[in-house]
Amino acid sequence: FRQALDGDKSFSAARAGISRTLTMEWLLTARGDSELLQHAEEQAKIAVAENAEFAGAYKELGVSQLYGGKIDDSLAALGQAETFNPTYADVLYSHADSLVHASDPKAALDKISSAIALNPLSPDTYLWTAAGASYFLGEFRQALDYIGQMRDSAPASRLAAACWGMLGDMAKARACRLRVLKSNPDFDLERWLKMVPHKEPWQTELYREGLIKAGF
Repeated sequence: FRQALDGDKSFSAARAGISRTLTMEWLLTARGDSELLQHAEEQAKIAVAENAEFAGAYKELGVSQLYGGKIDDSLAALGQAETFNPTYADVLYSHADSLVHASDPKAALDKISSAIALNPLSPDTYLWTAAGASYFLGEFRQALDYIGQMRDSAPASRLAAACWGMLGDMAKARACRLRVLKSNPDFDLERWLKMVPHKEPWQTELYREGLIKAGF
């Protein structure tokens, strides 16, 4: 992406790509590095300024704002992205993800289902979001079914562990927990829960319950 910007300083798609990469680094490493999110939001805002009708720029702005805890701002940016491109499946996916964190899992599942319908060869992130929405609806087996459809389910191992914990299958919960700790040996439950934004406390408590039952 930086090489692309070397060729065109105002290439909004490359700027949005940098924002997406930084946000994904924050999410997957789970270290709580706020500078990554700040940089991601800055890059997305520049992308919006460079092309005020580019749905992808608003999408990355909304995603970076979500993990920065600015849930209402995130929903506004993603709503704007959807206005510019209502059939852009990636926008619907990101909007669904923000709705999960906004404590509206039913609306989130409806929206991610629309994204999957538009893009049947769905990226793993779509399925991960559908799994998250299902978890917060209390549909733990449905959540595991979505995770099972992922090509690489490793990033969703925390969620899978919580699902198995809620279902009382300690052997499978422990296997998922060990998978998490293998890739992130410094994982700390309370630190992670403080990092993950939820609009309403019941969501954090439901996630904590599942993870504690899984042995975290």
